[in-house]
Amino acid sequence: MRCRGFTLIELMITITLFGLLLFVGVPLTQSWTNSAYQRDAAGLLKQGISRTKAIALRNQGAVQDSAPAAVLCRSGQNLNLFRLTAGQAIDCATTTQPLWSSPLPAAASIKAAGVDLACVAFSNRGLAVSSSACTTSTLQVTAGSESSVDVPLI
Repeated sequence: MRCRGFTLIELMITITLFGLLLFVGVPLTQSWTNSAYQRDAAGLLKQGISRTKAIALRNQGAVQDSAPAAVLCRSGQNLNLFRLTAGQAIDCATTTQPLWSSPLPAAASIKAAGVDLACVAFSNRGLAVSSSACTTSTLQVTAGSESSVDVPLI
């Protein structure tokens, strides 16, 4: 009488092949998810910059010269857009309701010249305004071990 089932060798080979597939597949999957988080964060940042420029160009706060008319702040993993009025200083810790807000993926980080992004401000002409906390340089978005994606302020 012949026994049915798998031999120990067949089971060991199957488990070894399964382990090899996991060993190769997990880093590849992690790379895919990090790449998706990075693209998502870069897209949200571009959207936030575009909205900030639009609010600054509308200039409903009657801001003049090169003073900031709108600011995009990063608070933790959130982007918040605020309109400024004439003479108002940039305050990203304000408790006022933002005009627009969006959460960033937890794995994503945004840096300007190697430093975490605090804010980006624009004048009523749509030009980036430098201040003590806000940047005017190109932003780099990273997630995991992915190479950075540059997001210009133009």
